[in-house]
Amino acid sequence: MTTGAAGERRFLTREELNVVGSTHYPQLAELDAGQLRETRTQLRDMRDKARTIARHKRREASGKGPARARGASGNAEHATQRKQVFSQALKRTNRQLERIEHAEARARTAGGYQRAMAMLRRAKAVERPGDGRHVNPGMRSNPSLRRAMGVDPAMVGRVSQAGKAAQARRDA
Repeated sequence: MTTGAAGERRFLTREELNVVGSTHYPQLAELDAGQLRETRTQLRDMRDKARTIARHKRREASGKGPARARGASGNAEHATQRKQVFSQALKRTNRQLERIEHAEARARTAGGYQRAMAMLRRAKAVERPGDGRHVNPGMRSNPSLRRAMGVDPAMVGRVSQAGKAAQARRDA
């Protein structure tokens, strides 16, 4: 059963109320992970102390254990309510811390996915050389080792001209 803010004020001291009050929602959302961890440690200590006192008060009420020191006033019900308030605040703090850690993990995972996709795109991209000078100039010419046959420029077109002249003679 949850305890409302009025019940918390009734059972807690001012210092305890400041710590527990910071675990309610407008203030809880403003705390970062480090502050939440520190608050969690404080709440665990307070809860453990209240649990110990409640246990001793129950034993004292049933007659099984010796009475506690004079400073420990109240009854077992009062100490149990205090422990429940601390436990509820601890539960809220743990849930908020878990939300923050999950959000950070999702961000890290998404960043990893993006890096992996970028690496995949770079691996699939075809690399083409630029149009300027580069290390590999491309294919080199392989000159023929046969002797080059040079044709006399005066002989170029000689055969076709002879064919034309022969055709003209036949037509005439």
